[in-house]
Amino acid sequence: MSDRCEDFPPALAVAGRGADRVEVESPSLFAGGGGPTAYEMKFLLTEEQAREVAVRVSTRLALDPYADPALDNGYLITSVYTDTPDYDVLRRTGASSRKYRARGYGIGGPVFVERKTKRGDEVRKRRNRVPSGNLSILDAVELAPDWPGEWFRRQTANRRLRPVCRISYERVAYMGPSDGGAIRVTFDRRLRGAVVNGWEVAPVDPAPGLLDGRVICEFKFRVAMPGLLKGVIEGLGLCPSSVSKYRLFMGTVMPTAVGGVMNA
Repeated sequence: MSDRCEDFPPALAVAGRGADRVEVESPSLFAGGGGPTAYEMKFLLTEEQAREVAVRVSTRLALDPYADPALDNGYLITSVYTDTPDYDVLRRTGASSRKYRARGYGIGGPVFVERKTKRGDEVRKRRNRVPSGNLSILDAVELAPDWPGEWFRRQTANRRLRPVCRISYERVAYMGPSDGGAIRVTFDRRLRGAVVNGWEVAPVDPAPGLLDGRVICEFKFRVAMPGLLKGVIEGLGLCPSSVSKYRLFMGTVMPTAVGGVMNA
């Protein structure tokens, strides 16, 4: 590994709820409230570095089954990010360490609501698929006990969270078994965003990119780092990064509030 990099950051444990067809093989999502530990590690790469990582992992991993040749073997993701009226999430103020967002896949594809909790280096995720046609229920005051995202609606209301921005990007993913566990490597490109005040997860229109030709790469695995991923990191001298899509976009809207925009 390059001597310019710090040691690998401590592992991030991610617990999921339920499985879905979009990322059913992802180590970050698995059934039940507990389960085997999963880890996530991010990198901010040049396009040349990203292509080299893809070449190395593709010898052992397969493209995600949702790969679309029209999108260079990627698929479209759109997320609605939330914050308080005082932008506590953006400013890292207040006691909450949780991030709430709605996420849609493709155009008119499946939609999920999710909560990601981070305490130190530990991250836990709760996620449910919801009907895409009635996200306005998230603005309702009345209880909706039969709606699968009711827990999300209730918790965002209690925390004064509301939609702030919508971000779209194209993801290429590789997945497969390694060292006895599932691993997933993703590459996110063509990131663009828009300020919003509603829950619609329609893709953001093409706009000037926020990554300046760079690529957000993420390694996801369980228990211990597989030799395949460790070899890629050491062979290419990759440096872990805490880049945040939400803070990256909001840095263009509220740069004084974000400060170090590339830090999650």
